[in-house]
Amino acid sequence: MRNNIKSVLLLIMVLALPGFCFAGQQLVVDRFNKSDEGKLPQGWRLRNEDLTEKARAVYRVVVEEDNAYLLAHSRGEAIQLGKEIEIELKDFQVITWRWRVDKLCEGGDERYKETGDSPAAIYVVFPTWKKWNPRAIKYVWSASDLPKGYVTKSPYASETKIIVLENKNSPLNQWIEEKVNVRDDYQKFWGKKLKNIKLIGLMTDSDNTKKEAIAAYDDIVMEKAQ
Repeated sequence: MRNNIKSVLLLIMVLALPGFCFAGQQLVVDRFNKSDEGKLPQGWRLRNEDLTEKARAVYRVVVEEDNAYLLAHSRGEAIQLGKEIEIELKDFQVITWRWRVDKLCEGGDERYKETGDSPAAIYVVFPTWKKWNPRAIKYVWSASDLPKGYVTKSPYASETKIIVLENKNSPLNQWIEEKVNVRDDYQKFWGKKLKNIKLIGLMTDSDNTKKEAIAAYDDIVMEKAQ
C-alpha cells in the first residue's frame, strides 16, 4: 500500500481511552452505541487527526432494529481504526465478533502488495521494542479464494501474520460469527512467552484494487477459554 499505510504501526499511534467493560468471563471491546449513529464510534482513533474527515467517509455507526453496529464503505481508501487496550492473554485468550461483507474489493489478495486489500479485517496487536514493526495477528475476510485457515504474512510488515477466516466464497450480506483463540495463534507464531494485547484494530480497504468494499462489524468481545 502507498507509503506503507497498511503497516500495523499506524494503529499503535492511537490514543488510549477508557470504557472497556469487564463482565466475569468476558471483556467487551465494543458492541457500538446507538448514540453514535451516523458518526465514528467513540473510543476508536486514527494515527492522526488529519485522517478524521477521510475516516468519516468510510466508517459510521448504523442502527438497525434497535442494534448499533459499525458500517465500513471503502471507495479506494485504506484507513485503519484502533482501540487501545491492555489485556493479558493468560486471562482472556479468545476473541469473538460478528461481521458481514456486502461487497468484495474484487481482485484483493493479501499475499501481495499490489493487491493487498481486505473487505474486512480485525487486528490484535502486541507492541514490541520494534515500534515500526509490532507483532500483530490480522484476521481477514479475503476477497480471494484463499482457503479458510490459510496463513501468510503481511507484505508490508513482517511481524504481521494474516489468517484467512472467510473468503470470496463465504455468503455476502449475511452476519457471520467468528471465534478464535488468540493465545494459540500467538504461540504458534512466536512461542509460549506471551505478550499483552495492546490494541484491537479494524480496517476495510480497497486502495490497491481501486474497487469498492462494504462491510460491517459488531460485538467484539474478549473471552476466557473454556
